[in-house]
Amino acid sequence: MKTLPVLTLSLTLAAVTGYALHSGQASSAFGQDSPKEASPTAAEQAGKSAATAQSESSQPDAAKQAGSETTVRRNEQSGASALRTLQQAHDKLNGYRFIDAKLEQTVRIGERQFKMEGRYFKGSDLKLRLEYEVQVGGTFGKLVEVCDGQLLWTYSDIGSQQRVTRRNVQQIISAASQAGFSAQNVLTAELGLGGLQGLLASIQKSVQFEAQWEQDASDRTFVVIEGGWKRSFRDRILGPNAPADRDLPPTVPDQVRLYFEQDSLFPRRIMYLKADEDDRRYPMVTIDFTEVAWPDTLDESLFAFKPPATVAPEDVTQAYVNQFKPPEEKVAPAAGTGGVSEPAGQ
Repeated sequence: MKTLPVLTLSLTLAAVTGYALHSGQASSAFGQDSPKEASPTAAEQAGKSAATAQSESSQPDAAKQAGSETTVRRNEQSGASALRTLQQAHDKLNGYRFIDAKLEQTVRIGERQFKMEGRYFKGSDLKLRLEYEVQVGGTFGKLVEVCDGQLLWTYSDIGSQQRVTRRNVQQIISAASQAGFSAQNVLTAELGLGGLQGLLASIQKSVQFEAQWEQDASDRTFVVIEGGWKRSFRDRILGPNAPADRDLPPTVPDQVRLYFEQDSLFPRRIMYLKADEDDRRYPMVTIDFTEVAWPDTLDESLFAFKPPATVAPEDVTQAYVNQFKPPEEKVAPAAGTGGVSEPAGQ
């Protein structure tokens, strides 16, 4: 059963990585562009303890740039508080009329590391543009996600493979409304909106939050929340009968941590953590939003998209609409949609 590309950042990452590894192009490139987070091994070589390496690797970039940081946790709270913080951050994000931010994603899979860069724009009335690119060895990957308020387009170009999907976000919202605006329906509808909204909704749906605390970095205070995957997510990865203590595959992180600016609650860093053989956690995937600005307006051309003439778009709207219908009323996706059948919660 296939899933929709909701968390497009990680799914495109996986596709680029898999393509490069399969074609043998990644072995020399991974290590040429090391991420800002120091791995425990690198820290030990520098004469630091593993605990210090973990603390430094978890700091938002502002601390590293200023040369001063602290990992003292203050005002520690429960997972319930963390969930409320995530919801408040989501509500504030919806309240911003325009956002312009640089996107940086650093990845470590085993001993291999690389980095991606791009840009995120949020406009009014569900408009957004997210674009970034990565090169791993001889493999080039590019993602563009654009919504004009009516249609959300996703274009990926990985190696020699191109794909274009579209979904009607207004139709998805209408289906959620007709089904009754329960919390779960709203969350599922948000998954169909893409961008940072879709990413936060995906995290909220898949993560069981365990803790919240405050942490300083340079002259800023961040509200940090952290949790592990819900059983429903683990079942999709390991199967429904897998033991609760079974490790996830090497390419799947174990926990998620988010750093919010204290005042704006804007998510400056989203970090996916993985435990090594000694059960020490390290950043496997880190998404940083830097150079964040809230301009008075943005060029409307940013939210326009014309798919390449050589690629046939796949409409995946019905797969989202089906989430609000009882089994007997679900409509099979139309031919040419790639067999997509449900939104991804991961």
